[in-house]
Parts: sequence; C-alpha cells; structure tokens
Amino acid sequence: MIRFTLTLLGTGNPTPEARRAGPSFLVTLGEERLLFDCGPGCVQRLMQKDVSPTDVSHLFLTHLHFDHCVDYAYLVLSRWDQGAGRIPELKVYGPTYTVRMTDLLFEENGVFGPDIAARTQHPASEYRYEARGGLLPRRRPEPIATGIEDGAAVEGGRWSVRAATVIHCEPYLASLAYRLDSEQQSVVFAGDAAPTGGLAELAEGADILVSGCHFLNGVHTDRRLPSCCSGHLDAARMARDAGVETLVLVHMPEPLAKPAIHKRILDETSQVFDGRIVIGEDLLDIDVTK
Repeated sequence: MIRFTLTLLGTGNPTPEARRAGPSFLVTLGEERLLFDCGPGCVQRLMQKDVSPTDVSHLFLTHLHFDHCVDYAYLVLSRWDQGAGRIPELKVYGPTYTVRMTDLLFEENGVFGPDIAARTQHPASEYRYEARGGLLPRRRPEPIATGIEDGAAVEGGRWSVRAATVIHCEPYLASLAYRLDSEQQSVVFAGDAAPTGGLAELAEGADILVSGCHFLNGVHTDRRLPSCCSGHLDAARMARDAGVETLVLVHMPEPLAKPAIHKRILDETSQVFDGRIVIGEDLLDIDVTK
C-alpha cells in the first residue's frame, strides 16, 4: 500500500499572521510530492516538515491572488539553486496567465534576471554550484509552466489531476479547482471558490474536500463576498452534496480564529454535513491512506 498524506502547510489568508502561512498544501504519495498553491511562508513550512524544495516535482496553482502564489519565485529559485542541475525542472500548472508570470519572473530580462545572471556567471557562484555537485556551465532555471482550463487533466505515474473552472474573482482572475486521484484516494482543492455545481461535480465521492471558509453564513449579509467565496455552511453543503468523507476548512480570517467561533463552526457545519470536519491548522498531517 502506497502511503498518501495531505499536509496543510499554510492555512491563512491575505492578512499576515504570525502563526499561519499562506494557502499551500502538500500531497505525499509514496516518494512523490505534489504542491497545491504556494502562498507566503510555503517554503519555510516545507522545511519544517523536513521536505526540501528539491523534493517537489509538480505545482498546481488554483489562482493568482498573491496569497496563493507569492512563494512561487522562492520555490523555483531555491529548488534550482539547491538542485545544482541534478533534478528535473519543476512542472507548473495553473490558469493561463501562469505562463506569462513565469516568463516575467525568470526570463533573461525578467524580475530575477540579474540574480540568475550572477548565480550562473560569477566565479564565487560557480564555486558554490560545483561544491554542490553541479557541472559548469550552469543552466538557468526553466520551470515548465502550462496554462490549463476547465476539464484539463494531468497524468502522473500513480496519480491524475483534473481541473475545473470555478467562480471567484472573474473576469480579473481565472480560478481553478483541482481533483487529485490515486488508485484508491482522492482529494479536491477548491481554492477560494464560491459554491457552484461544477465544484460539487468535481468533488463527487472524494475522500477529502479542502475548502475556504471566508465568513460565517448568516452573519454577512452583503452579497459581494458570498458571490465569490464560501462561508462555513456553503462548504458544508458542498461536502454533503458531493458525498465526500472529510471536509477541511482553511483560509479563515483572523476574526474566525477564536476557539468559541471554531466551536460554532463545528456545531453548525455538523448539522449540515455528517462526515468528518477538520478546522485546518498549519503543519497538520491528514492520512488519506486506505
């Protein structure tokens, strides 16, 4: 049996918090490690779980709000630097603008152009590269970025990932949810999506649904937020309608972080969804192995 673990690296939101990193979720499937979103603090959280950036082979971005992708550059550059030319390039999937963002970051005239030039050409940098086992000349980082849309599928040796378009901040940002399936297990990452039929269809019968919990339903009456994000009861209904086994709630703003509010969330969501409910915390491991 191949071990399947979901690690909540970061469960926070755009507001900086000392105890929460930005949204980022690691799937360990045997020896493979896949990352879904890489918000601020993601790379440090990986290290806290004794996982090197060089161990991550694939990155899936739900959308390009900064709290979900700002550590993308750090992940690519630290992985490239420490990999010393001995590991394959990172494979990256996300909304179509992901390709443009990648070019802007890592091209010769991109944001990190001078940094990369120094690390590939300066004698001291060449020394450090050779000391790590690299062979000159040193190649530039070239993450393999692919823009994907609704219905796209990515196949791995022991897993597949399917994407579905979801509603969040259109038309300014395209947003995707992902379903990861292995031989026996499945996890759905909703990102910051509002509850939609397409998301419920994607999550049908999954073992775990990871959903944002941006507000308390019934407390917020302004429709601008519920039109693009999920509240606690929205997520519960989604999990119930999809027939998932476990609902993991993340991306809670600071006002929802109080123990009394957590109790209310658990009490009220359990009246809608009778499966397992987890309030996400950074560095929490969830064993999905069957």
